[in-house]
This record gives sequence, structure tokens and C-alpha cells, in this order.
Amino acid sequence: MTDESLAAANIPTLAPSHARLADAREIPRAVENALAALGHPNALTVLVNDPQRHTASPPVLAALAGRIDPAAVHVLVAASTHRFAAAQRAAFEERLRGGGASHSPPPPGEFAWHDALADGLVAIGPWHGHPWLLADRPLLAVGSVEPHYFAGYTGAHKTSTIGCAAYDDVQSNHAAALSPACRPAVLSGNPVHAGVLAMLAALEARQSLAAVNLIQAGADVLGAFGGTVKQTLHAAADLAGDAFVRHIDEPADALVLEVTGPLANTFYQADKGIKNNEWAVRDGGCLVLVASCGGGIGQDHFVELLRAAPTHAQALSIIERRGYRLGDHKAVRLRRLTDPASRGVRVMLVSEGLSADDARTLGFLKVATVAQALSAAGVEPPIQRVYRVRDAGNCVVAVAEPQDNGSR
Repeated sequence: MTDESLAAANIPTLAPSHARLADAREIPRAVENALAALGHPNALTVLVNDPQRHTASPPVLAALAGRIDPAAVHVLVAASTHRFAAAQRAAFEERLRGGGASHSPPPPGEFAWHDALADGLVAIGPWHGHPWLLADRPLLAVGSVEPHYFAGYTGAHKTSTIGCAAYDDVQSNHAAALSPACRPAVLSGNPVHAGVLAMLAALEARQSLAAVNLIQAGADVLGAFGGTVKQTLHAAADLAGDAFVRHIDEPADALVLEVTGPLANTFYQADKGIKNNEWAVRDGGCLVLVASCGGGIGQDHFVELLRAAPTHAQALSIIERRGYRLGDHKAVRLRRLTDPASRGVRVMLVSEGLSADDARTLGFLKVATVAQALSAAGVEPPIQRVYRVRDAGNCVVAVAEPQDNGSR
């Protein structure tokens, strides 16, 4: 099959929908609702995501400046286990201040960056977090709600817990990601999400907390919700599901996963396209990852486990013997996907930046074109169920739940 014949096969395309954009009043209204939930305080600690997420925190801080004295607003960057150089921190703080533009509101009173390995973290029930979480100012957590491949959805519930927690607590929570119940856009029955909610309950028992949750497509804000953390999460997740989740009636024989933009820079990032969509392909089916990966594999600590464990059972055995380490779930989930004794899904890689040896380490086969990948897998559209997934790093394809027509 040639690429021309692949195009002529008229493969259905699935992609996120960004038809709705928030109007200029939505973020200020969400901020007002969050402050009302806190009883309109005179001072506040705002928890914001770090530079790895493109959360539109600056307009939230700008809306706050008209309602609370900026000098009484402290900003804690919820960096979790991430580390940033001094120049990166300075640039990010400048962005939060509004970039120095003449129309920018006065800057917040004080900044701090959470360090999951820092001394002096405080006990918050069963977990430890940044001391500002229990200071004498109520908390406003700013989150962006989008599908997350093992936590279900991101949002302010994670900003205020995982983002501000001790390393051991993050690692303990993420160990639950080994469970196949941890899936994108799924909160109910998700053990990682349940663990986050337990941390959230312990924090809310000791501190006043509200949220502004945003739904974003890149820099575009699709919607904004303010109020309690749980209320805003569920409202925002509904909108995020409409924007990013696409349903198919039956598991696919093959999915062509196209990852572009910053997520395509390394496999570590592009793997989000696989993790978002792996549950929509049948066991023994095929995934074709199309991503440039000019930076190679990227953060490769998880590759050590892949090299040591060619099978899913071996990967689990190693973790059982030496204990879970942060990032192990990434390797285990790849082995569960590709191991013939587990799901047996064949993953084909179309990428200029990764070698055939890289592909073999990951358990994939490197091919030159999508058409070659589908032919090698014995998949011939349109006879079989094949879908093209655009922006697969943000789009989630899920198999629709059967509808109960009342016959049972």
C-alpha cells in the first residue's frame, strides 16, 4: 500500500474540537466565584502550575488584582518533582507578573517555588507539603483541566496536592498508575485519582481552599470555572471531555497517532499520544506513532527498566523485588501494551529522530511510512477499523460504553 492509496482509503479522522472559546468575562467571573467560596478574604495564597503546563495563570492573577490588594497575594509555584534553572524561574515569574507591560496589574506580594525534596515540609494528615499550604492565608488553586493518561484529568485538585507534595508522597501516589484502571478521561474507579482526592480531603480539613479551573487548547481558553475544587473539576471535565475525547463504537484494528508541535520533540513527550489512545485499539491490534522526535527518546530513566525487562511479567517482577521508582509506570505500561502474553499490540514507529535500535528497545518496529506500517501489520483500510488521530497528544479516543435500552 502506498501513502497515496492510504489517503484514497478515506480513513476516518478523529481530532480535538476547539469550536468554543471563552469570552472575556469568564475568567473574572470564575475568580469572583472562587473568592465567594472563600468568603472574600483580604489575603490569599495562589497555587499555580509550573512552566511545564501552559495554564493561563496570568489572567487569573490579573483578575485577582482588582479584588484583593496584590501585596496580600502570595504565589506558590506547584513544581512537584520538576526542577527549573534560575533563569527559567525568573522568566516564568515575569510572565506571571504580566510581562512588564505598562497595563499590567501590580505584581503579587511574594513568590515561592515548591521543591518536593526540600526540608521543612509540613504534615497534612497522611502526606507532607509546602508550609504555605497551612499558613494563615486561604488557598486558591489554579488548574487546567485536560485528559491525563493515568490520573484521568489534570486540574486544581492536582495543583494543590501532587504539585505541592513531598517526593515520597508523589511517588506513592504514582505507583498506583501501574493499575490498568488508570486511564485518560476516567475518574471513577481510578486509584491515582482516588489517592489525590484523599490528599485533597486532608488539606481541606485543615485549610480553606477554592479553585479556578480552566479548559485550554494550547494558549486558547475554552472555558473557566470557579468555586470549590470538586465542583469546578466535574464541570470543567465535562467541557474538556467534549473538546478532547472522541468515541468509537468498537475497538479499532489500528490507530494512526499523529503527534506534532512541542510534544513531538522527544519520544518521552510523544508517548502521550500512545498513552491517551492505547485502550481504544483491540488486543493484537496496531498503533502507528507518527512523531519527529528530533530530540531522541528524551528523559530516558524509564528505558533502564525496558532494557532489563523484555516482558510485562519481568517488569513487574523487578518492581516487586526492588520497589517502585517514580517513572516505572511508563515502562510497565509499554510492556503491558506490546507483550504478546499481555495485550500484544504491535506499535509501528514513523520517526526521523529515533533509530531502529531505539524502536527495538521500546518494543516497537521502525518503518518509513504509515502505509508500510499498516501493510506490515496486515491492516487494510477501509475493510478493517482504522482511524487517523490528529493531535494524538491531546486527543483521547475511547470505546463508547454500551447503552442500556431498558431491556435488562
